[in-house]
Parts: sequence; C-alpha cells; structure tokens
Amino acid sequence: MGTSAHNSPFRSIFLLFLLLSFSSHSQFHHGLDLGINLTSADLIFEESLESGSALGFSIGYVAERDFSENLYLRFGVNYVQRTFNAEGLRGFVEIDEKWGIDGIEIPINMGYYLNWNNRNYQFFLDAGLNLGYNTRTFIQSEEETIRLEMGSDGEISRTAIGANIGAGLLIKSKLKVRLNYYNSLTNLANAEENTWKNRTFSLSLNYFLKEKFDD
Repeated sequence: MGTSAHNSPFRSIFLLFLLLSFSSHSQFHHGLDLGINLTSADLIFEESLESGSALGFSIGYVAERDFSENLYLRFGVNYVQRTFNAEGLRGFVEIDEKWGIDGIEIPINMGYYLNWNNRNYQFFLDAGLNLGYNTRTFIQSEEETIRLEMGSDGEISRTAIGANIGAGLLIKSKLKVRLNYYNSLTNLANAEENTWKNRTFSLSLNYFLKEKFDD
C-alpha cells in the first residue's frame, strides 16, 4: 500500500511529460542546469539535533514549455546533493557531524515572465513541486562515515516530495540565473519518532541550447 501511494505522483508526472512532448501549440526549450545549494534541516534522530547550513551542488537537464509569451512550465532531471552540519548530545557524548543525502530529483514549476517584451533581460517567478528518489544517505564524523539504510525496511525513505519557489533573470534569451527555495513536504525518516526535513536555498545557472524568444 505504501509503495503505491509514493509512486502515484511519479506516474502522474510521467503522463504529464508525455502530453507536453506531443503538444504542438507550445514552444519547447531545453539545456543544462548547474547549481550550488545551502541546506539546513529539522532533525530528530533519537535526540533533537541543531542543524547548521552546509554547501552542496546540483547538475542536470532543464526544459521549458512556453504556453504564451508570459506563461511557461519548467521541468528537469537533476542529480542533487544536500548536506548540513548537525550538533548536539547523543546520550552524554557531544557530537559534531555532517549529514548528507544524494538523489535524482524532478522539479516541476509553473512560471511567469514579468516583462516578456524586453527580449534581452526578463525577470520571472515560478513555483511548484519537487519529486525525489534518494540514492545515498550518510553521516560523517571525524572518526568514520556511516551509510544509513534506505527503502521501506531501512531508516530513510527512498522517495521525497518538496515545494519549490524561484525567481531570477533570463539574459539574452539563453542564460537564466535562478534563486530557488526548497522545503520538504515529506519526512525522510521512516520511523514515526524521527524527523528529517530539509530546507534549501540554491543558486543555479540554466543555459538553453536554443534562444527562448526568436525575433
């Protein structure tokens, strides 16, 4: 039952991609997505731990469908690493660790260009959902690096859903500079008594292989 519930959003997104691919009434643009991110978290694993921000990265593919000169749908496939520092007490032992999670993520946002008639510099806003499939989770200390078990029988869920909101500037119809905020909507920890929810600010560059607005 749990697996079907997690997979249903992914099936819906796959069907959406198919519909968009065969749409003949919208312009399609795609390219590369490179970014850095700064992550913190709400974290409870046996004890409540204080989270400090740390840098991660993302790399992948981004595409946009323009439904009008203002309105567009943004989607992509990215490899994302989110890391943060955790401090606190485990029993009577003071800990200072680095926590991290890597995964394949599919962001889907609806966006709007605020000044579409200015072809050289266009501000935009977008918002939507982020679907993730987690591939690796680790806790790193000075003594060792521990891999957490993932999956339905493990400590960490394989899937994650979050919310995105972004804003930025499209330059010369090909380069997009984008600031994004991500917030977990689902708990990464499988045990009910544990909590792991990420919060991430990211800065990314999108380079489109074709100009978005041809004169």
